Order: sequence, then C-alpha cells, then structure tokens
Amino acid sequence: MTLLLDRYLSALEQGAPPALEDLAVDDPELIDPLRCYINGLDDLHQVAAGFAPQSDADRHDGFEDQRLLGDFRLLDEVGRGGMGVVYRARQLSLERIVAIKLLPFAAVLDARQIARFKNEAHAAAQLNHPHIVPVHTVGVQRGVHYYAMQFIEGRSLDAVIADQSDRGAMPDIDVTLRRAIDVAHALHAAHEFGVVHRDVKPSNLILDNDDKIWVTDFGLARCQTDASMTKTGDIVGTVKYMSPEQARGESAIVDGRTDVYSLGATLYEMLCLRPAHDGNDTPAVLRQIGERSPAPLRTMRDDIPRDLETVVAKAMSKSRDNRYETALQFAEDMQRVLRGQPTVARPPTMIDRLSHWAHAHRNMVAMTFVFGWFAVLGLSASIAMVAAAKQESDANAVLAQRSDALARATVDRLGAQMAELLSEIPAASSVRQQLLRETLAYYQAFADQADDDVSLTEDLAITYGKIGSLQNEIGSPGEAIESLQESMRLFQQLSNSDQASRSINHQLATSENNLALALERGGQYQAAQRHYESAIGRWQALLDAAPDDVATRAGLAMAVGNFALLLSKTDRPDQAEVMFQRSLAIAQNEPHNEVLAKQLASTYQNLSGLLAERDPQRSVGYARAALELQLQELSDDHASPASAGRVALTMNSLGAAQSASGDLDAAIESYRQAAQIQQQLIDRWPDELTYQRDLAVTQNNLGMALASQDQFDAARRAFDQALVYQVGLTEAFDDDAELQSTLGGIYNNHAFVLEQLGQPHQALDSYRLAVEHQHLAHLAAPEVPRYRDYLSKHFYNCGRLLRDHQNFDEALAFALRRRQLWLDDGERLAGVAEELLTTALQIVRSGVTAEGRVTKSDCIEYANETLQMAIQTGYANDADLLDRPEFAELLQKQPLDET
Repeated sequence: MTLLLDRYLSALEQGAPPALEDLAVDDPELIDPLRCYINGLDDLHQVAAGFAPQSDADRHDGFEDQRLLGDFRLLDEVGRGGMGVVYRARQLSLERIVAIKLLPFAAVLDARQIARFKNEAHAAAQLNHPHIVPVHTVGVQRGVHYYAMQFIEGRSLDAVIADQSDRGAMPDIDVTLRRAIDVAHALHAAHEFGVVHRDVKPSNLILDNDDKIWVTDFGLARCQTDASMTKTGDIVGTVKYMSPEQARGESAIVDGRTDVYSLGATLYEMLCLRPAHDGNDTPAVLRQIGERSPAPLRTMRDDIPRDLETVVAKAMSKSRDNRYETALQFAEDMQRVLRGQPTVARPPTMIDRLSHWAHAHRNMVAMTFVFGWFAVLGLSASIAMVAAAKQESDANAVLAQRSDALARATVDRLGAQMAELLSEIPAASSVRQQLLRETLAYYQAFADQADDDVSLTEDLAITYGKIGSLQNEIGSPGEAIESLQESMRLFQQLSNSDQASRSINHQLATSENNLALALERGGQYQAAQRHYESAIGRWQALLDAAPDDVATRAGLAMAVGNFALLLSKTDRPDQAEVMFQRSLAIAQNEPHNEVLAKQLASTYQNLSGLLAERDPQRSVGYARAALELQLQELSDDHASPASAGRVALTMNSLGAAQSASGDLDAAIESYRQAAQIQQQLIDRWPDELTYQRDLAVTQNNLGMALASQDQFDAARRAFDQALVYQVGLTEAFDDDAELQSTLGGIYNNHAFVLEQLGQPHQALDSYRLAVEHQHLAHLAAPEVPRYRDYLSKHFYNCGRLLRDHQNFDEALAFALRRRQLWLDDGERLAGVAEELLTTALQIVRSGVTAEGRVTKSDCIEYANETLQMAIQTGYANDADLLDRPEFAELLQKQPLDET
C-alpha cells in the first residue's frame, strides 16, 4: 500500500497521476482502501497549491473550474519556494500568458508571510525598469493571495550555473559582467525608489530566451515607506549571499549597500561556479561571512582580470563603508573593467592588509602588545619593575573578573537567549539544539572552575540552573535533576546567609519550580509535588511582600498551574481544579501583561481538559475563553507557528468538551480544524516533533469521535494517521512514559475499530502492541494510577478477543498478568476472578479439550485462588459472584471456596 501511494504521489507532483485501476492492477483488493487515501492526497495537493478542497458537489463541475482564479486560468506550475508557488497562467480578459504567484498558507496561521507576500507585490509593482519583472495586478480569490506578473520564458540563473558546472565549462567573463551590470542598474533603480531587495541571489535572477536578465522575487524587500516588516535582530535573506550586517541581524542598518554585497557574491559565483561562502552548516556559513574573506577570484580562475577581482572584493567588503556607495557605482566600475579602463576600486595596500589581519587576529595582536610592553618594562630598574608588575597583576585580576562576567553575559545572549528566540522558529530546531549543547559545554566548564570560589556562589548557582534547564531541553532529565538540585542547594545557602536578598529568594523559587518540572518529567511525582508546594510557598511569600510585582505574580501563577497539571496527571481532579482556579485568580489581576496573558490562556485550556468528562458545559466555556486570548496573541504575534500551535491544542480541548457533552458533530469539526492547522505546520516544518505529537493526539481524539458515530472506516484512517506520528516519537524518546502511554491508547482504539470492521487478527496485533507500550509506561512511572488502569483494560481486551477465538491458553496468561497489577485492590481482584470464570465457561461451551491446553478446571482453580486473594485484601465476599446465573451450572460441578 505504501509503495503504491508513493508511486501515485510522485506522479501527482509531476502532473500525471495514474488511474486507480492502473495503479492497483496487481492488487485489485487494494482499490477501495487506495481510493480513500488518494482522495486525501488529491485534496492535500490542492491545498499545497493554494486551494482548499472542494465539496463533492463542486467536484462535479470539473477540474477546469478548480484551476480558475478570478480572471486567470492556471496552466502549470513553474516553480515554488518559501514565499509561494508560481504558475504559468492565462489572463482570460486580455488573452495573454502571465505568471501568477500564490501564497498557499492560511492567513490565520502565518500573517507575517501574508504581509511579506503583499510587500513583495507592493514593492515590485512600484518599479518600472527593463530588467525588473513587471507586476500586472494583485488580488485575493477564495482566500488565496496572488499577484500576476509578466511571464518570462527562460531559466533562473542558479540553473544556468548548475548546468555550466555539470558541463565543466567556465562562463565567458565579458558576458557575465554585462549581465551583472544590468542587474546592478535594476537594483539602483529600485534603491532610487526606496526599495531594498535584501535577497539578491542566482535563483532570483531569470535569464530569458533572448539572453536578457531579469530581477524578480521582492518578497524580502524593504520599502522606506513601510519599515515594520522586520525588526532589528531578524536574520533576513539567503545565508550564502547575505551581507555581514544581515548575518548579524542588524536589519536597521540595511540599505542599498547590502544589495551591492549580495550582487558581488552572486557575481563571484557566476564567474567561478562556486559560492563565495559555502557549506551546509548555517552557523558555520554565518561565521565565514562575519570573519573570513572569500578566496580571491584569481585563485579560482587565473584568467580573471586583476581589476575585476578588486572590484568584486570591494563590493563584498565586510564594512559597508568600504563598499560602493550605490549599485550604480558598482555598475560603472564593472563597465570600466569591460573597457580596460582604471577602476575606482584599488587593490589593498600593505597597511590595509595588516589592518585587516589585525582585526581578524585581534586576540593575538593584543597578546603580542602585552608581551612587548613587558619587554619594555624589563629595561627599568628592578624596584620599579616589581612595583609595575604588582600594579599590572592587580589590574589583570580585575580585568579577568570583568572578562569572565562579560564572557558569561555574552554566552547568555548568544546561547541561551538566542536559543529562546529560535524556539519560535520550527525550521531552526537543529541549529537551536547545537547552540544549546555548545552553551551547555561553556556553563559546565565555568562551573568546574568556579566550584571552590565562595565569591562566585551566586554565579555558580545561576549557572547550574542554566545547565539543568539546558539538559532538560536536550532530553537528559536525570542529569538535569542533579544540576537543578545543586543550583537550589547553592541558592538555599545564599538565602540562609547575610547575602540574602529579594533577588536571591526570587531565583530560589524559580530554581525549585524548575527542579519540580524536571522531577515530574523523570516520573518522580512525589518528589515533584514536594518541590512544587515549597516553590509555591516561596512565591507566595515574595508576592505578599510586594503585591504589585508582576514578575513575582507570573512566577506564582506558573508554579500553581504546573502543580495543578501534576495533580491532574495523578488522578486528583478535585485538587487540580482548586489549584487551576487559584492560578486563574492570580493571573487575572494583570490580564494585559504578556506573560500572564499566556499563562491565563494555558490555564483556561488545562481546565477545559480537566473538566471535559466531569462538567462538559463548563469545559466548553473555558476552551472558548482560552481561544479568545490565543487568537488575540496570534494577531499580536504576527501569527507565529507557536501561537498557531497553541490555538490548535485549544481546538482539540474544545472538541473533547463537545464530545463529552454529546455534540459529536461539533466535536468532529473542532478536531478537524485542529488537525488541519497541525498538518499545515508539519508540512512547513516536518522535523518539529512537537507538532507531530500534537497531531497524533488530535487524530486519536477524532478517531474516537468518529467511532462513536459508527463511522469506523473514517475512524480507522484517523487512528492510522495518529500512529504514523506517535510511533516515530516514541521510538525517538523511548524513556518518556507519557509518549508510551499515549501510543498504547492509540493502539487500543485502533484495535477496537478493527474489531468492528471484522478484522480480528489485525485487531489482536494492535491490542498486543497496546499492552506492550502501556506496560512500558507503567514501569517508567508506577506512581501514575491511570497507566495501571489503562494497562488493565488492555490486558482485558486482549484476553476477551483471545477467548472469543478459542485461544484459551493465552487468554489465561493475560488474565493472570492483569491479576498481578491489582494485588492491593480486592475489588479489582474480584473482577479478575470473574474474568477467569468467564474463560472457564467459554471452554465448556467450545468443547475444546485438547491435551496440553488450559482446562475449565484450571480456570476455576485460578478463580478460586484469586477470590481468596481479594478477600485477604479486604474484599467483602457477599456471594454475588457465586450466585450469578451464567456461572450456576459451572459452579455446581466445581464450586468456589466461600471461606
């Protein structure tokens, strides 16, 4: 099935999907299952192209109608990238071929991309130059944002470069220069109009069939009339062609000289068929741009004129002030190279080279200067030398302390704080992990050096806290607990000393809350509860002392909310609700504070989940309250993926509440909306595991709602989709009890639906997997009651299906394993005894008496033994079990002990 779907999807992407009958010619029995999946693939393909799937009624209108977008009929796709999909299209009113660019992502999820898309159309439409692709019209149809521009028959310059490289043919220098001159003139025209492109690169330059070059894709352009698109600190552009100021995120100082640099980098690649800065590691490329000059062009290609090498080097200068002031000046100097005239750009002098070398090796230069200074001092009298050395030593000690503090502050900014910013960018997850690990290594080195220095106790406590947080972040909960315990011990030591301050106690409360989180993640729930309660007490004391301190209020609200989640997880719903309500009351005092607003929305959502079964109407109300806050956050936060993900989670909670209240149609719709958002997030960022986890939960909930309406085929598809993501997550984090439990639950639900569809063997396979994964969860976190409850249900379901198919030996084994779970619970043990009697009765009715197999007597003996165990643990044997009519005949022949 998987191979067939993969073959179909490949053909679909090429625009020639095969007929279903042709696809399954060797496996006709797969036609019906394939039809369901293929319809979904077709819909997904339409969504990826910018169209929502149509209703069944709409489909009868024909494929041609689906390709209409206002006055345009889409003909075929010619390219796609991060900012949209480009089609060749026909404008019906004017009967001309145009290029249409579509933005295929829902506006509610990515308002920044919508804004950038509109910015591109706005910027390009203002410009009128023979080498800039003109824009004809801009519009929105059926929620799809688009703009139409002149269609250029030709190839992008990166394809031309790749072709030349494959053929091993170096491009003609004069032809290449003329193309670069045309691009420089086009950029100068844009700059004159106040538009900076900010993403000049070969793929954004098109060479048409007449060998004319065009500048396109102003998606990252910044207009002087609208500087709100990018804030200082944003890294905008394509890494290999970025200017140093772009690489540093200094967008506030980006101007036309940035495009000059990028065009210089593009010209470098056009001439020697390799990037000026190359590599697949983004941080490494960014370091190259900031610290190293590219290899001189003549080392790549010795027929390049020296003046041209100098011109390109000037355009790519690290300092903006040393580049050409305008793209026009760059064009004029390239023109001088063509004519053989002297250029404005001059080769670097020896002083220039020394200055550049000194800047690149400033640490070595500083050390050399210090050693030289000491050599001069050596010529002084010995007494003066000793005095000077003493002064120098003292100064160096102060300087060293300042340097250490500065280094740690720098690591905080470039490591921990940058990692926090990258957490909002799913595509940067691998970069963020590397950054976290490097930051962790620095902190650990500092902790080793500072361990014996009493004056650095506070710094050390803070550092151990950061180490613990980073270890927790990269999936090392055991090590995180040790680090956070050390951090808390040091803060406690400071709190008990005369160095105690409000700041120290604030950090102590934070440290204890973080320790509780790590203990909870590690399955140590009792220890986590103790530290949550202690942390809450510390926060409350701080708030009582300063009721207007918003940061303290936020810390208390968060700690209370975290504790409530633990209570919910350990099946104490009444206590959990009390704590959630307390968190609400704390956060509601400052609803306009960003941190407290997020905490408030999170608490509303968690309350909705807690009350879904107990009080569905209140649960719906809390979910809607959370959505109101989160949709506002989505609007204020430029529709960040993290905000969109939180909206999807709340839609999931709303669906659970609606399902519990009996409104299954509304629940299914809420689940589908949540799944649609989560799937779009995964399509954009397929490596982001959080989105995969959330979608697996949503699809599982959707499957249960569909099964409640007897839509078993649709339910099975939902569970299949949930398993696709949950299995991979559990394999990646096999020591995570919650992931194992969730996977066990999905397999159990999957098995139930397969039973309803008349597939008992496949159902039994899923039940076995449910037992396996739930058992792992119970072993990892035996303190969580619901893991044991779920495992007991999975054992029972396995045994029931095995009995129904006369596999009594294994059914008995599962019943006895279930008995082992409840050695301390008489009621549950009595339930196991009943299951054993049921097995005995089914043996009698089946007539199976094969030698070596379990017998009726075996089951009755085990039932008798189990009932005695139940009585010993406090079960009141009131003979209810013995008097049941279904067991009467069985017990007459072999009664249970009643003593």
